[in-house]
Amino acid sequence: MKRERSSILETIPKTLPVIPTMDVVVFPHTIVPLLVLDEKIIKGINLALEQDNRMVLLLASKKQPSSLQGTIGTKDLYTFGTVATIMRLIKIPDGGIKILVQGQSKARVDEIKTDDDILMSHITVIDILRDTSRSEVAAHIKNLKHLVEKMSLSGRGLSPDFHAILSKMHDAEKIADFILSHLNLSVEKAQTLLEIEEFHEFLNELYIHLSKESELSDVQEHIKSQARDSMNQSQKEFYLREQLKVIKRELGEEDSDDIDQFRSKLAQLELTAEVRNEIQRQINRLEKTSPDSMEATVLRNHLDCMLSLPWGKETIDNLDLKHARAVLDADHYGMEEVKERILDFISIKIMKKDGYSPILCLYGPPGAGKTSLGISIAKSLGREYFRVSLGGVKDEAEIRGHRRTYVGAMPGRFIQGMRKVQSCNPVIIIDELDKIGADFRGDPSAAMLEVLDPQQNKTFYDNYLGIPFDLSKALFVATANSLESISEPLRDRMEIIELSSYTFEEKIQIAERHLIKKSIYDTGLDSQFIISPEVLYAIINNYTREAGVRELERILKKLCSKATRTFVEEHILPIFTAENIEKYLGPFRFTQEDHDPEHHVGICNGLAWTAVGGQMIKIEAIAMPGRGKLLLTGQLGSVMRESAQAALSYVRAHAQEFSIDPKMFSTHDLHIHVPAGGIPKDGPSAGVTMLTSILSAFTQRPIKSDYAMTGEINLRGNIMPIGGVKEKILAAKRNGVQHVMLPLKNKHDVVGLEKLLMGIELIWVGHANDVLHHVLLPSK
Repeated sequence: MKRERSSILETIPKTLPVIPTMDVVVFPHTIVPLLVLDEKIIKGINLALEQDNRMVLLLASKKQPSSLQGTIGTKDLYTFGTVATIMRLIKIPDGGIKILVQGQSKARVDEIKTDDDILMSHITVIDILRDTSRSEVAAHIKNLKHLVEKMSLSGRGLSPDFHAILSKMHDAEKIADFILSHLNLSVEKAQTLLEIEEFHEFLNELYIHLSKESELSDVQEHIKSQARDSMNQSQKEFYLREQLKVIKRELGEEDSDDIDQFRSKLAQLELTAEVRNEIQRQINRLEKTSPDSMEATVLRNHLDCMLSLPWGKETIDNLDLKHARAVLDADHYGMEEVKERILDFISIKIMKKDGYSPILCLYGPPGAGKTSLGISIAKSLGREYFRVSLGGVKDEAEIRGHRRTYVGAMPGRFIQGMRKVQSCNPVIIIDELDKIGADFRGDPSAAMLEVLDPQQNKTFYDNYLGIPFDLSKALFVATANSLESISEPLRDRMEIIELSSYTFEEKIQIAERHLIKKSIYDTGLDSQFIISPEVLYAIINNYTREAGVRELERILKKLCSKATRTFVEEHILPIFTAENIEKYLGPFRFTQEDHDPEHHVGICNGLAWTAVGGQMIKIEAIAMPGRGKLLLTGQLGSVMRESAQAALSYVRAHAQEFSIDPKMFSTHDLHIHVPAGGIPKDGPSAGVTMLTSILSAFTQRPIKSDYAMTGEINLRGNIMPIGGVKEKILAAKRNGVQHVMLPLKNKHDVVGLEKLLMGIELIWVGHANDVLHHVLLPSK
């Protein structure tokens, strides 16, 4: 048993100044430089230097969480450290000092306290017994040397010089210290090794850590070897491919590569000189680019897109007018204006092959058949078609495409559609044109100006293509529910065609010709199943109040699905009648007579236009004692409020003419209310209706309930023209009103509506007095 160090250990005092160390654990026999800035620690060092032994205690600090970085306390220090001797001290300009210390022995802290601003500790010196004659220690030393030799020879982690020096060492303690000084240990791991009191256990932990280092080096070397082999394989494949090309070229069996294919396609296309030169330039760039680079992939995709477009390819139009009329009539009932416009276009094509293609905008309520009409136009002409839905589109790149510099760049929707249909003259259906959005990525409606301008779309520029493409031969059919949200420049580029609401008779025809057959087919029923006209009348009257036929189609499918279920369960087909459909479809949603047949004071029937068709609204007015205030309720817009004020001003200006005491306007308040307050209402066409209600309220003369009216009024009493005449007449018919009063200046709007006017008396009025003469009854 060796005790050669016992004399040194006996000289170590029981009380020593403490020096905390950050990110380092000092072992015995190790020489380490330390930087000290804290005044308490410096005082402790000065106290140690005054002693003959110049000894201090080095304690490592525990790892602090990132959120608690700052000054450390005594609780943050480990309780097991190293007694060290100060070998050298150097003062630095900022008030701190640098010291060089050498570890002497391990020590356990019994207590740490602060005396006179000096961090002092009471310690117990740990004397580790090192019996170098024990076979277990000798075995550990042998294993350590063998492992170091293996790592040095493989060049992993340790240099050959390290092994050469270690092989000449025989003292176990020095061997352990030498290996320890060359290991990269964390503070926690180093502290664990420091606290081991048995030497053979210390050597075992050292061997385990060195083994882990060796395994980590093996894994790293394996990864490097795989990467190196992969690179060598790629180089080998490239070399073999080049050899294969040369061999095939010598044998005359050379395969045409991508570049040759691109050039072959280019030679077959009819292109302008500008486009041909640009494509040729891109092919030359691809030829000079490394085939494995990302740039080559981008160029290939770009060239493939450009060369797959239908340059100069057109479908031959079917210019048979009778065929076109038959297709349009078979697919859609009514819509004469649109059909006439298509027949006009075909006629121009017959006379002039290069005639211009119209840009149509079909606007009207939902369910009127706008989108399906665009498909029927393509069928009648024998053209390809594709649909572009712009509802909710906010990115301009959807129209013009992305620039090729972006990852995942692609052409805009129009170029993608042309590539899909492989035709330069398709029918392009632009759906929901009025619902385009706009944000920081641009305004798609502004980009549409180039698409829909016949003078500009001949050279439409897509950012992805980078070359002009001709869209002028396409026939554009845009659809919208309203024109208000479409910008004025965009409207100016299109021919606006209005699709008005369907009449009762038109809905009957559409249902009998199309909807019933489709509903029977979709629900799997036999073609012998029928829905009688009486049932159809009852459905339209009692379950639908719409401008189009979409809801009618849903109701018919629901009825057919009920028939399918009955057949599956009972193996018989039900017979629907006007009396029993309520059992299958539920209670009636609407009553045939919505208006009150009684004549009331201050209640007048008005006709309004909405995006889903016409609607009859009641405007109520009542005069009550007050101070001459005007109250307006029913969620009215600013224009409708102004109409009410104008109507009241007209009544006040002509009070004597209507036998109204002028004092009433200052002694009575007027309240005008439009029911269904949850629905916003606006527009000027309720002016004459409000005037009638106000006069009735002040004169107490009832208003005829079988009259409905519409029209804007000015301060002179003249009735101005309005829009949506057909829809408003339909609303009156749906509600059982037989007399409709319209502005005289709208007389031309009923041309061609003779069938619609059956059972309705139209009264044309040009002045407010004409209206009052018809609808105001004598006072009771």
